Amino acid sequence: MMFKDRWVQTVIWAVVFLNLVVISRLFIIPRVYFIIEHFKKDRAALRESVGPTDMPNQYVQTYKVMNQVRKLTTEDSLLLLPPDNWEFGSPRSAVIQTLYPRRVFFSGDPGFDNLITRVFNSKKTYVVFNKQWGIKLCGKKQRKLLGNQGFGICQIGILSG
Repeated sequence: MMFKDRWVQTVIWAVVFLNLVVISRLFIIPRVYFIIEHFKKDRAALRESVGPTDMPNQYVQTYKVMNQVRKLTTEDSLLLLPPDNWEFGSPRSAVIQTLYPRRVFFSGDPGFDNLITRVFNSKKTYVVFNKQWGIKLCGKKQRKLLGNQGFGICQIGILSG
């Protein structure tokens, strides 16, 4: 009887040990390495990183483009963006999170066309365009390309050139 109890106890401890090894190897160690490598980086750099191996950042390109937009605009800006079906992913939450407190509107949303006519001559209105949408709104205004993803930005308000 004693031998059977000891065997069951040994199997339970072996399962616990193997689980700890798997958890450490797949989750804890990659996260610790990620934390060590990115310890002193700011929030924008963290968002643009690929993330730890167990939870990769799916929206690196979105964050890179939106961080550029954030640097080029002021907090009280109004931004008109293409529909959120970008080829590299564009979760609204990532866009809004990066650009807050700027007001962000996506083409195709209800009332978007009426919004364009109301804000077209606003001083701080910007269009973030891509290959499929928005470049015509810039007209002859100066455009700035945002990386190599086919996105750019222009200011369409009355103060822009």
